[in-house]
Amino acid sequence: IELSNDDMKCIAAFESITGAGVRDCLLTENAVAFIVSQGDLGKAIGKKGANITRVRNTFARQVLVFEDSDDMEQFIRNLFGSIPVTNINVHEKMETKTAYVTVSEKDRGNAIGRNGDRIKVGRALLQRRFGCDLRLVSK
Repeated sequence: IELSNDDMKCIAAFESITGAGVRDCLLTENAVAFIVSQGDLGKAIGKKGANITRVRNTFARQVLVFEDSDDMEQFIRNLFGSIPVTNINVHEKMETKTAYVTVSEKDRGNAIGRNGDRIKVGRALLQRRFGCDLRLVSK
């Protein structure tokens, strides 16, 4: 993973505010996403959301925080946070991998996120981390 100077500045700011270790950072037009080390999600959010509120005020945009995992299936579940994922199917064809993630119809909007931000960020992070595409399926 190659990080730009902007990424490095964001990581430094996030770590100094929260004290959580950052593994990766992704900047988009509307959001900033951070992957924190395993076990650091609580530290990143802080008591009653104090840390994440300070981070949101600092960046003045949507901030998404996900916990890292070396297991792709667990990483995908972490991308969706509190949204219940009912099934994950990974299909490999030739040189490509695609993860089909199933969520219930009522959770589909939350899984996609405002303006599609959550799913776009999730796709980009999964591609960077595991070289795998992400498709959302609802039942």
